[in-house]
Amino acid sequence: MELATIMRRYLPKFKQDYGNSTTPNQWSALNAILGCRTEQYGEVLLSCKACLQPDRRFQSCGHRACNQCQNRHTTQWLERQQNKLLPTDYFMVTFTMPYELRALALANQKTLYTLLFECAISTVKDFGRNEKGFAAELGMTAVLHTHSRQLNFHPHVHLIVPGGGLNPQRKEWRKLKGKYLFNGNKLAAVFRGRLLKAINEAGLKTPRTPKKWVAQCKRVGRGLPALQYLSRYLYRGVISNNNIINDDGKNVTFQYKDSDTGKMKTRSMKGEAFVALILQHTLPKGFRRTRDYGFLHGNAKRTLRLVQWVLRLEIPPLPEKQKATFICQHCKGPMAIMGFKQAGLTSG
Repeated sequence: MELATIMRRYLPKFKQDYGNSTTPNQWSALNAILGCRTEQYGEVLLSCKACLQPDRRFQSCGHRACNQCQNRHTTQWLERQQNKLLPTDYFMVTFTMPYELRALALANQKTLYTLLFECAISTVKDFGRNEKGFAAELGMTAVLHTHSRQLNFHPHVHLIVPGGGLNPQRKEWRKLKGKYLFNGNKLAAVFRGRLLKAINEAGLKTPRTPKKWVAQCKRVGRGLPALQYLSRYLYRGVISNNNIINDDGKNVTFQYKDSDTGKMKTRSMKGEAFVALILQHTLPKGFRRTRDYGFLHGNAKRTLRLVQWVLRLEIPPLPEKQKATFICQHCKGPMAIMGFKQAGLTSG
């Protein structure tokens, strides 16, 4: 069962019930999902190398809201991170915006998402600088998610942090001792104060929030296996086609893993409401959901190479980028790309 098929089926009812509240950015995402791998994005013209059988395949949309295009984004992220690999423990720190702030975030997405990034990063950076016996500059990769497992609006940011940093005074690499990064309760307290202050300074009125917020901090492994795990976790789409398990013409049912029990549960809702739920997680145009900081930033390549040299790390060469392989439906042999066809024009 495909997301695009469901969106196409419930599109008239969605327009009727949610059209007035749908943003241009969400319409753009919907249009991309509906047009992915259709004539809307053109075709690849093929010819079999063995039997010369001609064929053509539709191209994908490449939109980050499209669940059929997530595998490419996952591969690209892992390739970038593999080139920054360090032989150390990796930690994932998660900062979550509390329920009371979510309506404000939904109405001011670009502003609140930006502040979420800035406050989370500054909090962890300062903990690294002030940690007794460590006092080092950290490198981090941050990824924004806006959905819970049940697909409700639930903005949170994941920080991927190697367990070591650069001491700027002594110009040396320092490792964090043990299997521990920083205290989650202390991280949450500092983050809470900074985010509420930043929201007020942005001219937005903050509602009353709990005094105790949550920041999770856990070790996720070492080296490449940790990055491979994170690539699957961080770059999954809002929902995969495999998790859509039923559509009876009125209601759509999908499954998700309960975070407390680890067991699979289901959720059902009207089809048009399901479409609205998915589109709710469309990010503002031009907003970067993945960002690098410190010695992992793109402008710090020389510093990163020095760290890798000090740690005596041999970076495995990245595999050559493979062109898309098409298989002949007639003889199962490989096919050659002869050209492309888009909007009535052919090139090749």
